[in-house]
Amino acid sequence: MTLPNTLSAHQASEDQPPLSIKGDLARLRWSAKNPPADPAVTFAGKTVLVTGANTGLGFAAALSYASKGASRLILAVRSAAKGEAAAREIAARTGMAASSIVVATVDLASFASVRDFAARLAEITPRLDVALLNAGLASATFRREEAGWETAVQVNVLATALMAVLILPLLQAAAPDSGGRPHLTFVNSIGHAEVQREWLDGSGGSLLQAANDEAAFDQRKHYGMVKLLAMAAVRAIARSPAVGGTDARVIVNSCCPHLCKTDLGREFPLVQRAVTSVFQAFFARSAEEGARTLVGATALGSESHGRFWHHDVLYPVGDLAQDDAFMDKTWAEMKEVLVQVQPDLDSRLNAAL
Repeated sequence: MTLPNTLSAHQASEDQPPLSIKGDLARLRWSAKNPPADPAVTFAGKTVLVTGANTGLGFAAALSYASKGASRLILAVRSAAKGEAAAREIAARTGMAASSIVVATVDLASFASVRDFAARLAEITPRLDVALLNAGLASATFRREEAGWETAVQVNVLATALMAVLILPLLQAAAPDSGGRPHLTFVNSIGHAEVQREWLDGSGGSLLQAANDEAAFDQRKHYGMVKLLAMAAVRAIARSPAVGGTDARVIVNSCCPHLCKTDLGREFPLVQRAVTSVFQAFFARSAEEGARTLVGATALGSESHGRFWHHDVLYPVGDLAQDDAFMDKTWAEMKEVLVQVQPDLDSRLNAAL
């Protein structure tokens, strides 16, 4: 049977699970017992980039792309040794030729590293059909990186947004003949919807400054704020002329795999990691199940452009993510930071495809 290279998507319904399920724990349990379907799609002939590809969801997604026929797989990792080990395992488990798996290092804690990575990537491949931006972490304590930003804000948001803009030319190059439109997919979380406007009162209403406020750091709130920041970046890039705007010559979307058994909380204290492990045993999906959402998102049609893919449906985003003025302000603040690193950021986003 010949598999398609594009999946269709439909809108979530309020009267069907999971939206119809009341209570966080009940919804978590439903999610664990009802994982997304393994997308019946082919990536034959496509060049795929996965960040954070040596572990967890990223590794599971990379395995899936290899098994679904990707012609070239680029693993973006922080550790070359771990990346090479992942590449060997992917080749052994899927039969993909080792020569078709490329390992490229990048440290998202450094803007300079992201810029260097983008330059190297352009030497590795003339085009990208899929870019799955998955790398990230969850902060248990407040730690500031060299550029002055809290670690998750730096890694999950600012550096990832910078990378997305810098690799757009490679996605644009695939747009005319990708056999389905190229995809730029960001891994996010439904946790973005938990953010309340009053959480930002101490920072003058600024989401970026609230997430970077050490004195006000609260682990649960911070997680949601980081995810909402990332949603602002996704929204701005999806609306930019560089991807064709609403015409979506490059499809930009985000997705949530829901709670999964991964090492996302690797920086948590030992006791918290133990409690998390027990909790995940009852309420989490496996990494392979979660990766189905990621891989599926990178095969959706234009109806997914600028949208949020969760539980195999186009899922409603949170209230603040629907507030255009708030999201515009948030992106403007993020852009002020990024143009200091990449002065031509605006021109890159405004260059019509």
